Amino acid sequence: MKEKFLRFNLYFGLFLLLFSSILLLLQVSFVKRWFFSFAWWSFILVVDSLNFRKTKSSPLSGPLKDFLFTALISVFVWLIFELFNLRLKNWSYHDLPPNLLERWLGYFLAFATVIPAMKEISIFVESLVKKKLALFRIKVTQALLVSSVLTGGMSILLVLIWPRIFFPLTWLCFIFLVEPLNFWLKNKTFLKDLERRDWTRFWSWVLAGLVAGILWEFWNFRAESHWQYFLPYLNFCRVFQMPILGYTGFLPFALEVFVLYQFLLAMYKKLQKKLIVEKFAFVFLLLFDAACFYLIDHYTLIS
Repeated sequence: MKEKFLRFNLYFGLFLLLFSSILLLLQVSFVKRWFFSFAWWSFILVVDSLNFRKTKSSPLSGPLKDFLFTALISVFVWLIFELFNLRLKNWSYHDLPPNLLERWLGYFLAFATVIPAMKEISIFVESLVKKKLALFRIKVTQALLVSSVLTGGMSILLVLIWPRIFFPLTWLCFIFLVEPLNFWLKNKTFLKDLERRDWTRFWSWVLAGLVAGILWEFWNFRAESHWQYFLPYLNFCRVFQMPILGYTGFLPFALEVFVLYQFLLAMYKKLQKKLIVEKFAFVFLLLFDAACFYLIDHYTLIS
């Protein structure tokens, strides 16, 4: 039964994407405001079905609880960058619903797509690769790991102290900071892959970042509720709402998403054995989300 459902998602997702696009062209108010979420959740259903058809495995084919965790933690991960943006002022939101509950639900559903979508794209890309896309082997040493953590910490400080100069480090700092932690904790890491001279996962996530970035900007450009970017000294030659050089940030951002997700996934697996701590963590995430939504409303949203 579940296999039929997963296969059906291909047609349902395509229908939902096409139908919402038609309603958008017809200027239906509700769809104009919610188009971004309609488009991304439709896309996730489509790619998940393609992944299942190709490999007999996909994120939605596993336990529903795991997929919901991925969506929930996706909101948390993106809100980290929203907090950075309070200092950076690189993007702002426009024409969002005036009703607070609708607006906050919109934040949640939109941000919840980030990790699921990139994960689906990376899985699809990996399924197409027949050979390891190897460049060179990296020998991981303690000195490399420690220097990486220090570089990540320094990058965060530079971004916060001189945001106009060092804002690009926002899309690199967590790679340096968290990837060594994953290596020490024996989580999935790019470093382990590169030690084996296997770059497949690395390139699949880089490509996932590029594909997701283009779709983010394309669907954002068409929606009534949207964001706009402003980049110091790079704010020229816009493609949709994004300066063209801004698209380069999606590549390392995908790597950051992977390393943060692996770190939080490992924590989640440990918390499953401690129900009280797991429930406390769930409540903390919801409170964190609400606090960040409040800050977005007051500092990033343009009425």
